[in-house]
Amino acid sequence: MIYEIKKIFSKLKKKKSLKSKENTNKLLDIKTIKLKRREKTLIAVTLMVMILFFSGYSIGKGINTTNIKTSAEVAKPILVVENNPAIDIRSIKETKKYDFKIKNYNDKEEITDVDLRYTIEILSNKNDIVSFKIYKDDKELILKDNKTEELLLSKDVKQEDNYKLEIIFDNTKINNIEEIIQDVQIKVHSEQA
Repeated sequence: MIYEIKKIFSKLKKKKSLKSKENTNKLLDIKTIKLKRREKTLIAVTLMVMILFFSGYSIGKGINTTNIKTSAEVAKPILVVENNPAIDIRSIKETKKYDFKIKNYNDKEEITDVDLRYTIEILSNKNDIVSFKIYKDDKELILKDNKTEELLLSKDVKQEDNYKLEIIFDNTKINNIEEIIQDVQIKVHSEQA
């Protein structure tokens, strides 16, 4: 009987050892599978890093700052009116002429920075006894309500416009100068073109 008990125990031990061997084999298989997965992942990551390194692209975040410096100056318009001294008209029988100039530069030879449009207006009391004509370089300009059309002074080039104002009396409507005592003024209106 003892012999039989020993046989049964030995059979049991063999079964247990077979089962434990199977379990350890299963555990070893799981570990090798995990190791293979790690190896594959490590190889894939290494390959991706190598591809990125040799392809010239990089992954990263960058910040760019650009400093732009500008300097802006206000344009300097220059319009100079040079006129002769005031004239007195003492006789209605003669036509009087008054000369003046409009320039786009000053005494320091500085030229205007911008193109300028301007008009010339003749200010006087409105009556039919006195009329005006204005000439630019001996060419008559058209006056509408004692005002010229727009004229231009260009920038970067010295320009001087010479004008003559002619004051004409209608002798048929007046007998002596005392009837028309008045002042005549020339006004230049300008704006940037």
